[in-house]
Formats: sequence, C-alpha cells, structure tokens
Amino acid sequence: MERNGTIWKWSALAVAGTIPAAGPMMVPKSGSSPEAELAMGKTPIVAAVSAVKAESAAKSAETVLQAKAEIAAEPRVELTDAQRDSLAAEMNRWVTRHPRQLVDTIAELAATQPLPLPPTYLLSIAWAETRGKILAVSPAGAAGLAQATPAAYLLEGFDGKLYVTNQYLIGTRAYIMKKPLGDAMTINDLLLKRNTPANRAKAKELLAHAVELRQEGMDELEALRPVANDVFFAKIEQADAHNRRTLEELGRIIDRGAPRAQLQSFDKQVTREYRELMNLQRVSWARYGKQLESRRDALLKAKFGKDPVKVIQSNPYEAGEYLGEVLDARFSPTKMATFLAAHLSTKQRQALELGAPADKVDEWTAALYNGGAVNLKRMQAGLIGTLRETQKYMKLVPSRSEQLERSIG
Repeated sequence: MERNGTIWKWSALAVAGTIPAAGPMMVPKSGSSPEAELAMGKTPIVAAVSAVKAESAAKSAETVLQAKAEIAAEPRVELTDAQRDSLAAEMNRWVTRHPRQLVDTIAELAATQPLPLPPTYLLSIAWAETRGKILAVSPAGAAGLAQATPAAYLLEGFDGKLYVTNQYLIGTRAYIMKKPLGDAMTINDLLLKRNTPANRAKAKELLAHAVELRQEGMDELEALRPVANDVFFAKIEQADAHNRRTLEELGRIIDRGAPRAQLQSFDKQVTREYRELMNLQRVSWARYGKQLESRRDALLKAKFGKDPVKVIQSNPYEAGEYLGEVLDARFSPTKMATFLAAHLSTKQRQALELGAPADKVDEWTAALYNGGAVNLKRMQAGLIGTLRETQKYMKLVPSRSEQLERSIG
C-alpha cells in the first residue's frame, strides 16, 4: 500500500486476529520487469491474515442456532463427464466464455466438499457475475470468477495475496459512510413533498430505522484493518460521528414540526455531502480498477510473452492461477470457487436471519450476494424504495440454476 511515496508490503501471519507488521520498500525503478518487482516485494500487494472479524452478530443466539439448523449443506456431488458436458453445452447456449472449464472448476469443488447450495446454483452465480470472463475487474473493484471485493474476501476469513491501494480503501469508505446520509435525504424528501402529521409520524419511524442501521456495513470496513492504516479508521470514526449528528439534527427538525425553510436548508447540505461521497466512491474505485487491470496485464505479458488480451481470451484459467499466486488471490479460479461457496453460505444465513420464507431463501440469498445486507436491510425498512438490479438478479440466478438442473435430468 502506498504511503507518502513508499510501497508497503505486509507479511502473512497465521495467528488468528493478529495484524501483520509492515516494513517500507522503496518504489521500484522504472524499467524493472513486473515479475522482478514481485520477487523483490516491491508491489502494493497485501498478504492478508487468515482470520478477520466475522460478519455482524445475529439478532440473538437462538436465531443463530435456528439458522444453522435450517441450513443443510448439500452433500458432496460427483458430476459425470456426460453431466459436465451437458452443463457446459447449456452454458455455451447462454454465451459463456470457456464453459467447460468453468463447469469443471465448480464440479471439482463439489466433489471435494459439501456446498451450501447445489453446484448448478454456484454456476448460475458465476455466470451472472462474469459470463465466464473470470479475469474481469468490475467498476467496484471486484475481481475474478466470483467477483469478490477485497473487503468481502477478508470478511470471509480468506488469506493469500491481495492487491489493495489507497484508491480502493477511499472508495469503499465513501460507499459505506454515505449510506446514512442517503437515509436522511429519503426521510427529508418525504416531508418536503408533504408535511402532514401522518408524514411526520412516518418520518419518525423511518428515522428510528436509519439510526438502527447507521453502522450497517461497518464490518466490511473493519475487515480491511490488515490492509489499512490508522488514518483510514480515524476518518471512519469522524464520518460516523458526523452521520450521527446529521440524523440527530433531522430528528430535531421533525420535532419542531419540520418547518419548510429548515427542511430545505437541511436538504441542500446533506445532498451536497452525499454527492461528494458518491463521486469520491466512483472516481476512487475506477482508479483502483485501472491500477489492478494494469498490473494484471503487465504480469501476463511478462509471463506469456504476448498480448494480455489474447491470454485472457485464450488461456484464462492457467493465467488466473498464475495471477492468483503473484498478484491477487481473487484471480485464481479454484480459490474463487471456494470463496463463492463460503460467501453463499454467509448470504444464505443472512437470508434466514432477515426472515426469508422457506421457499424464497434461494432468491434472497442471490439478492444478498448482489445487493448486500447494507442495502437489503434498508429496503426492508422502507429507506430504499427499490433495487432494480438486485431484484432482477434474485429472480435470474435461481431460474438459471433450474435450467442447469434440467439439462442434466
């Protein structure tokens, strides 16, 4: 991680919960090869600790026990060559890159460990995320077969190399810390449209939800502790305190009868702050994505001696395992298949904790994979009206999974 022109490299520690010590490395001279830089430890790569804080605690111990009892892992599944061929043929029909290799990656995982959902569901998620372009980097800094972000990867307790820069950290902090401001805007808009006793009562109800959810998603930021410095967390504390004061001020405005002039002044201030964080999030993540893609391509060119675009198109699975070792574990298809299973287990548990009906757990699991609890909980509370992409995704994934099941009888 770059700090004042210095590249930092973290050493891996197997001790659970221990933050690695860092030592400064000089910035490599121009002209040195990517592989030489990696060998000398001069790139902003982080070897994460193997254990980080788990996701936010369940509502109660009883809820956790009930959720665990209701989640029955699928037994190990051995898919025959004929079944793999059928799955690959179906996925090829959907325009999937290297469908047989994708099928084999998930099938081999299913044969070695129980999964929270059938392998066809994992294939459906992988297709929805990348269409088989397993070395893709998203505008949000997600990468690989499962399109994992560094925060999600660490939150699940995985280790290995991660490429993390200040741009990713800044963008992720802005993404989480803008949420309470968005809640305040939603509540304020309700009163600007119609300031009636009924709407003021509704606003108070929504404000209570906003206060309860103010720190939702902070676990994602906490998971970044092994790769972020004290300044990062100090700014989170400052932003959180500001969000608390903003919600408290909105509460006072409502208690005063929500005078229109005060609502308008509040709206102007909060909208400006929200947009600043939104722009910071987008710009920072875009820069991070370009940085990661640039390192990816430079390494592929040095390793394979040809245009990285051709390597990505023709030989992504071998290239991905190489990149997973030298650059970022998220490019490794086998590591990402394992992450996908673990992350789906987490999302399945969250779905149960949020009250998903028994026949809708698969849909809610997909929704949480796409939209995250930080958004789904707000939609449940009425602070977000709709999540169109997520609602489409939650229908698409189970549907595609069923199509794959039918293809193998």
